[in-house]
Amino acid sequence: MQKRFFSVLGASLFISLLPAACGNNPTENTGDVVFGVRSKLTPGIAMDALQVIVKSGGEVVVNEKFEGSNIEFPSEFRVENVPDGDKVEAEIDAFFSGNPVLSRLASTQAIGGRDILLELELEASCLQAPGSSAPTCDAPGTCIHGVCANSAVNSQNLPDYDPNWADQTVDICKPQGAGDPLVIVGEGQADYLPVEDGQVAQVEAGPQGGHHIWIALRVKNLTQAGSITSLTGHFPDLGYDVGPFNVIFTFDPDEGDYCKIYGLRFQLDAEHAIEEMLGKTFEITATITDKDGDIGIGKRSVKLSDSILGG
Repeated sequence: MQKRFFSVLGASLFISLLPAACGNNPTENTGDVVFGVRSKLTPGIAMDALQVIVKSGGEVVVNEKFEGSNIEFPSEFRVENVPDGDKVEAEIDAFFSGNPVLSRLASTQAIGGRDILLELELEASCLQAPGSSAPTCDAPGTCIHGVCANSAVNSQNLPDYDPNWADQTVDICKPQGAGDPLVIVGEGQADYLPVEDGQVAQVEAGPQGGHHIWIALRVKNLTQAGSITSLTGHFPDLGYDVGPFNVIFTFDPDEGDYCKIYGLRFQLDAEHAIEEMLGKTFEITATITDKDGDIGIGKRSVKLSDSILGG
């Protein structure tokens, strides 16, 4: 695990990198705050640079940029010897090809005599990517679970630091001893709806001139976050291939121990006129590759509608 330690001594700042260890036994008047950063997003795919800024008492104690293989999850950023009650805050910004794709804020107050842990996760549901519904939040708001929320956390509600915090996770979409991955192709903009082979899929006009159908998926035994969902399609009557369309979205829990993802706008006419495709059979393949390297594949054959909704 990547660990960074920073000491705040009175009005002066002393910054050092120390070997992995527990805290420095905070005194009655000072405390330690550890920001534990985790993510199931894959460095190099979802992001290629990470900027970390940590402030204590309003002053910057760390401003570091990690790139390429230097991006590691989980990571710890520990601020030591913080006066009781002082505000400690972190801003973590992820970039891809120089463009900002995710921002996460968090803040709390030091507690004299305690070594506390504030966990924060860089989530796929907050990733600013094509087709994403992730919100843009104004500080001090920040994106958590795909919605804008308060970045401030009451320190009295935080646990004491546990060096094994990063191992204490349960993936509801891929439990311990999970079986083979399962992917079921459905439809839906706002939820997962089942689809049978041969069913008509309504073609809609998109906001930027293209035409699409809505895809939703039901999955089992693939990691909830950090999985890459890839959609491809084929028109057997025309010999046309469509896609791939790739996204990294967090799955939502669903009934029957399934998870789901919905609202995938699958554009059909990037290379060919939509009029050629209306009423034709369209074979959809959904391939999901999770962060452990496990792969699930689902297929469905539908018939595109004869008309365009909103056209």
